[in-house]
Amino acid sequence: MLSARLRLSALWVAHVTRVLADNALRILVALHLARQGDRDGAWHVVTLLLILPAVVLAPLNGALCNSLPKQRVLWSSAAWAALIVSAVFFAPTRNSALNPVWMLIGWAGITLSSAVNSPVRFAFLPAAAQDTRWPLTRLNAFFEMGSGLAIVGGLTLGALLADGSTGADAVFVGLFALPLVFSFVVWFPSDVVRPETPRQALAGFFRDFRRILLEKEARGCMLGLASLRGLMTALMGALLASAVDGGAGYVQQLLEIGLWIMAGVAAGSLLAGLQKHPRRILGLVPWGSTGMALGLLLVALGGVPGPVLCVFLGILAGLVNVPLAATYQAALPADGRGNGMAARNFADYLVTALVAGLFFVLTHAAGMDYHGQFWLVFGAAAVLAVLSWRFLLREVAELLTEFIIWPMYRIRVHGPGVHALPERGPVLVIANHSAWLDPVWMGKVLPRRIIPMMTSVFYDLPILRWVMENLAQAIRVQAATFRREVPELKEAIKVLDSGSCLMVFPEGGMRKKEVQLVKNFGQGVWHILNERPDTPVVCCWIEGGWGCYFSYKNGPPTKNKRLDFWRRIDVAVSEPMRVPTEILTDHRATRQYLMQSCLNARGFLGLEVPNLELGKAEETKTE
Repeated sequence: MLSARLRLSALWVAHVTRVLADNALRILVALHLARQGDRDGAWHVVTLLLILPAVVLAPLNGALCNSLPKQRVLWSSAAWAALIVSAVFFAPTRNSALNPVWMLIGWAGITLSSAVNSPVRFAFLPAAAQDTRWPLTRLNAFFEMGSGLAIVGGLTLGALLADGSTGADAVFVGLFALPLVFSFVVWFPSDVVRPETPRQALAGFFRDFRRILLEKEARGCMLGLASLRGLMTALMGALLASAVDGGAGYVQQLLEIGLWIMAGVAAGSLLAGLQKHPRRILGLVPWGSTGMALGLLLVALGGVPGPVLCVFLGILAGLVNVPLAATYQAALPADGRGNGMAARNFADYLVTALVAGLFFVLTHAAGMDYHGQFWLVFGAAAVLAVLSWRFLLREVAELLTEFIIWPMYRIRVHGPGVHALPERGPVLVIANHSAWLDPVWMGKVLPRRIIPMMTSVFYDLPILRWVMENLAQAIRVQAATFRREVPELKEAIKVLDSGSCLMVFPEGGMRKKEVQLVKNFGQGVWHILNERPDTPVVCCWIEGGWGCYFSYKNGPPTKNKRLDFWRRIDVAVSEPMRVPTEILTDHRATRQYLMQSCLNARGFLGLEVPNLELGKAEETKTE
């Protein structure tokens, strides 16, 4: 039996070869139509046939991908495409020049297959990430990189074969046969199928679409991806206007520009995959969208972009696309991924159609030339860039922080809890506290957005206070030995009720003694769990913080210590657990239980695990 990684490789090959085949046939059909006299409408007709099935048949596409085993949908849609290509290219009625009507019929059949095959390929990725233990962000980077390279190869191959080269028939049949062959071995045990009747499956698409629109993260990523697709469509529309205005062969010019842009997309996708954190990768989006806006400003000022600028725009598009695509997939419910990807295709192609229609009106009715269109594209890109900074500023700050501390610390994660951490829903994370940067190190290894509780000693510092309030949404804990009111506990409970991940350092302060691994936990964590006893708790241990530049060893933080360089920090993460009810009835028992659980996590690092019960018994015996 093939391993999960080999099956993932087969899925990647099936994806790349299908994208290559689709784009080779797309440009071949467009060029043939143009040579038959439909110069101005060839590309539009071919693109329209590509868009229609994804938009009009979205509920049906989603129902197929969601209610049937995805492997069956993958190979059957690939088989349909192979059958259509064979029928078109070996049809006895065609002539040597290939009848345009016959080619359009064949292309329409291929687009029906693509409308199902494309979403099911990407619907596999979350399950593939779970089974292979590869970050979903990195999988998306590899697949989007493959898409970019396949589009480049497909457009080039299609243009070469469009002149009636010998053997073109066999090449296309072979291209569409490859995805079929590899799709037979693609399946992942973690994939979730929701068995439904046809009527239930169709209704399920609309229910899942509504769930996506109500989920803030999924909705934002869907709109961002659709906006990116619309922006690239608008750019190609403006380039089309400039090519027609110049009297050049616009399909050939668009092909050349498209090749450079897609080569850049492939490089940008691979670059985005270097960041594997599922939340922090979103920090690339504002940088990528801002760079795109600046690049489009250069286009508006200078006219048709050259190869270097096209590659630059493509790289930045890849930096935007991969984070949004990975985050969107992660936000989808496990039993609704097929519907979710069909919904995304619907949004992408609907925006594409609307933008294409808008530019058609601007060109033919309003008389706007390509200079005005370039400025309009730049304006839209600038608006999107501002919005990305508005909504993703926290992720940008975390990404910058990670970049700043990268030369100082090598952060490694251990234990089964990293892969077992719930992707959504309330979670309470607790850990020992040995240095100022403990929250930063924890945020690096935990695949969730975390909301920390922070003592007022640090929270109230001038610059840090703004960061805590506006970016981290941290909970301020008043530093005091005794208080009658503790409003921060109510805030912590609200965080859990909202389905977020709360991080607490129950010691109430940093480690200050060499001989004391962990101080007694405070009562706050017990109060939180006493109010929400069903909350999953993840106990962690941070090793390497004691003795670093930001610890109390040999003096206060930053005193009597050298600045750290490439210091090893190990974080052990235990599996989520629920504190037994009988322990929660007593705050002392709860605090000791959680202390011992954090100490037990040291075992994942190969360190000695002190036994608190044994130590307590020895103290009693000594007395």
